[in-house]
Amino acid sequence: MNKLILALALLASLPAYADKATDIYRAGMIAMDQGNVKAASDAFKEVLRLQPGNANARYQLAELQRNQGSVAARARIKKMEEYQLSEINFAKLGLSESLEALTMLIEKKSEEKFSPNFMVQDPSNKLGDAQVTLSVKNVPAKAALDMVLQQAGAVAKYEEHAIVIKPVARTK
Repeated sequence: MNKLILALALLASLPAYADKATDIYRAGMIAMDQGNVKAASDAFKEVLRLQPGNANARYQLAELQRNQGSVAARARIKKMEEYQLSEINFAKLGLSESLEALTMLIEKKSEEKFSPNFMVQDPSNKLGDAQVTLSVKNVPAKAALDMVLQQAGAVAKYEEHAIVIKPVARTK
């Protein structure tokens, strides 16, 4: 009789574990989308603790481990989208000066909590003569960077710890 009561109690608690696991799994997916590798990993591990056979959590944890760098880069993209720059006025600035000015504006807006960490990779110095003129108000930092890069003929690759700037590849 005691085993029957224990089994019924266990069965009654399964929906609660399922709901909790589903909520934690969703939180893990949100964390992954935001680039928060640790929070996502912790969430998927907790789902697996609650439901060891959860194939979705096992898959997402494996994907997270395999693509950790690109997932973490999403956090840098989100930050660049998050910070709204009040006003930008660049008149014929070189690309390096434009990036330095953007860095200062972003760091000020984030109260020194975030730095974009721009890294220019241009061994052939194709971007050396690029000039940027930009006058905009109330734009996300990512949009401002996109405008600067378009004028300079460059592209950005978001990485976990930096934003790498390279010349646009020319096709012949």
